[in-house]
Amino acid sequence: MYKVFAGSFKSRENAQERVAFLRSIGIQSFIVSTVISGETWFRVQAGAFSTRENAEKRVNEIKAQTGINAFILPENIGSSTTSSTVSSRRVIDLNPSSILGPTQLSAEQMNAFVKTINPTAPLLGEYYKSIGEYYGIRGDVAFAQAMQETGYFRFTGDVRSSQNNFAGIGATGGAVRGASFSTPEEGVLAHLQHLYAYATTAALPNKYPLVDPRFHLVNRGSATTWTALNGKWAVPGTTYGQSILNIYRRMAKS
Repeated sequence: MYKVFAGSFKSRENAQERVAFLRSIGIQSFIVSTVISGETWFRVQAGAFSTRENAEKRVNEIKAQTGINAFILPENIGSSTTSSTVSSRRVIDLNPSSILGPTQLSAEQMNAFVKTINPTAPLLGEYYKSIGEYYGIRGDVAFAQAMQETGYFRFTGDVRSSQNNFAGIGATGGAVRGASFSTPEEGVLAHLQHLYAYATTAALPNKYPLVDPRFHLVNRGSATTWTALNGKWAVPGTTYGQSILNIYRRMAKS
C-alpha cells in the first residue's frame, strides 16, 4: 500500500485543524498516530493506494488544491517491520457476537479494506473507531454493517450517497429513502446511536447530541448480538447479522 499523508504534527490539535481544512474542500482525511524516536506524531492520512501512480495523483491533487506538500509512505505488509502487527492480528476475535465491545481493527485497516473493493469509498474508519469506542460499540463490525447496507458505499439501493445515511435508517423499501444527515460524521454518529439503542437499555451518554431520528422507536435492548438484528434491523433478514460478520471476518483477515 502507498499511503498519502498531508501533514505530520506533534500536536493532535494541529492535525485536527488540518483534517478539518481538507474536509472543508472535499478531501477526506483522518489522523493516524505513530511513534518516531520515542515521540508521538499525528499524521494526516489522505488516501491509501495499491499503486504508486495513484498515490502520486493524490499528492498532486492536494498540492493543486491546497498548496500542501503531501508525501507518500509505502507499507510492505511482508516486511519484518510489520511483524508485531501481523502477530497482533492473530489474536483478533474473528467471531464476535456482542454488539458492545472494544473496536479491534484500526481506522486505517477499515479504510484500506473498503478501498480494495470500492476505490471511491469515503474514509470513515476514524469515525467508526472513535465514536464506537465512546459508546462501547464494536465500531469495526459496525463499519462492516455500513458496507453491507450501502453496497460498499456505492449506494445502489434507495438511499443516496448525499444523505450520509450509512445504516439505511428509515429506508423501509418501496423507494423510501430514509433519513438524511448533514455530514458523514453525523451519519456515522446516527448509525452507532441506533446500534446503541438495540444493544442496551442504558441511557445514551451525552457527549454527542442525539441525531438518530428513530432512536426512541427501538425496543431498547432487544438485540444485544449482531445476529439478533435479524428480522429487526432488516426484515425478514434471516441471515442479516451473519452477512455483516462475514464481511467483518474478511476485513479482519486483510
